Amino acid sequence: MSSSRKFTFGIIFGFFFCFPILGQDRYALFIGTNYKGNTAKIPELNLCEADATFLKEKIQKNGNYKDIKVLLGSMVTRENVKNAFQSLGRQAGKDDSVFIYFSGHGMYMKDAKAKNGMRNYLICYDRPHISDEELNEFLSQVKSTKTVMVMDCCYSGGIAKKGKNTRGAADVPIAQGNDGVVRQNAEDYFFQDKAIISSSDDDETSIEVGGSINHGIFTYNFGNALEKADLNNDKVVTALEAFFVAKDETIAMAKKFSHEQTPQVSGNAAGILLSGNPKPQEPPPTPVNVVVNQPVTIAPTIPTTTTTTTTTPIQVVTTPTEEPATVVENPTTVEIPPIINVEPPAPPSITTGDILIRTSIIKNKSYGGAVNKSPYDLLNKNKDKKTADDGSRKIKVLVDGEEYSSVISTEKSQVWGSTSSMGKIIPGEVYVIKIEKLPAGVHQIEVRADDYPIYKSAAAVIPKKTTELEVLEAINGMGAIQGRVFYKTLDNPIEKHPIFMPTIISTNQRTKVTTDKDGNFWFTNLPPGKYEIRASFQEDMKLENSEIIIKSGEITKVEIILNKKLSYTKTKY
Repeated sequence: MSSSRKFTFGIIFGFFFCFPILGQDRYALFIGTNYKGNTAKIPELNLCEADATFLKEKIQKNGNYKDIKVLLGSMVTRENVKNAFQSLGRQAGKDDSVFIYFSGHGMYMKDAKAKNGMRNYLICYDRPHISDEELNEFLSQVKSTKTVMVMDCCYSGGIAKKGKNTRGAADVPIAQGNDGVVRQNAEDYFFQDKAIISSSDDDETSIEVGGSINHGIFTYNFGNALEKADLNNDKVVTALEAFFVAKDETIAMAKKFSHEQTPQVSGNAAGILLSGNPKPQEPPPTPVNVVVNQPVTIAPTIPTTTTTTTTTPIQVVTTPTEEPATVVENPTTVEIPPIINVEPPAPPSITTGDILIRTSIIKNKSYGGAVNKSPYDLLNKNKDKKTADDGSRKIKVLVDGEEYSSVISTEKSQVWGSTSSMGKIIPGEVYVIKIEKLPAGVHQIEVRADDYPIYKSAAAVIPKKTTELEVLEAINGMGAIQGRVFYKTLDNPIEKHPIFMPTIISTNQRTKVTTDKDGNFWFTNLPPGKYEIRASFQEDMKLENSEIIIKSGEITKVEIILNKKLSYTKTKY
């Protein structure tokens, strides 16, 4: 497996309707090319066509689609792809489902008019290729009112190692005369009005493996999930059910190859049916030996929780808790459309699992958050343990709008709530919440806390497993930077690289940080405004797009890609 590998830009547009759904039709288009014999010197690939064929067979077997079209190999041209989208636009009505999958190369190109100065392209079998703007135009022709895009994403090129191929290891373009480029919130704008499922996070790469799998690992797991991801036993698999099951198995599979790959979902993917047909069912009786957690307003059940050595239990929730002073009107509140009354009706599940929610919410209420207080005032307040405002921040978790029995703990954090004294980092404490024995299925999770925006997200409870949900938020009135540093490609993080922000004022007084083994760094509790970020402290390294904008209550994602490596730093290769 020595070929440079692909960008499985698996775009799955599932437009599936909740109620009624029996009258809708479903359409599918599968696109994949290995570029064998192309005349444009595009590197040949191995498994793109196999991935497209694999998912097509899964859909044929389980999806009950009215029409399925396939473009493989040399048929994958810009004109053919455009015509296929136009055909779908003519066939599919607004209440129909459309499923589109693309597997092949992708690449970045410099473009001053594009966000962050870079343009994404899907690489066809031969020139011309399809830009992100053109793809957006193609998609607009499909009139279905719900869209989910499943993207097994990479960039052009790849590196073969340890029996796997890495999708997305091409050099990120950097302008001549610069030592690096900064990408801020680099999500692709042209997909932001769609529900998106992607095979990895923005700064991760996706891999494929040979042997008995012989596919991209996310494509393989997602295809199998179409058959087995009916978590709540209602005879259908929704997009969210398939995603969460595939995510869980992709993370575990990637670790076996010493790789990190975390699939992502955004937008309203609720209620999108991918396989099966829902049928009216009577709720099955609950077996005598099965304990199911109940909302605390109905019948409190105290779960038996085994806490880890890194967390400190501080509260067991068995009755309704006081409502925190959340920032309900904050425009930065993380919202997704409610899942309740959107997912198809299902019988109560008799299988259960747990959810462990790790947050960035700081326990110490006197640490930051008020817009009318300066960072220095907040820092001084932290030192004064007798301040009237001292105390724990209230926190509350709702599942599908209900509060359940749970255990609230804290754990130490070197990032959130930490301070610096005499060059030493004093860790803060952040909340961890565990809710046990929830019914299996996809749920809406809502986290509320004093001085924080309300956080909402979808999460799946998988039978007999613990699902971990990471809730990262900044205190209202402050912002934060979550960053990573790479050497040339997005699969080559730099360890021990210094990041310097000379104009910073924060409650923990840290203006310089060093990246960890995965290239990560953080700056927290930053007043809103513009900041300059530098990729060195003493050395002069020139960066493109080095101005960072911080907004109240938001976490700004920053990627710094360098073409120059310092002597004391470390990289994967």
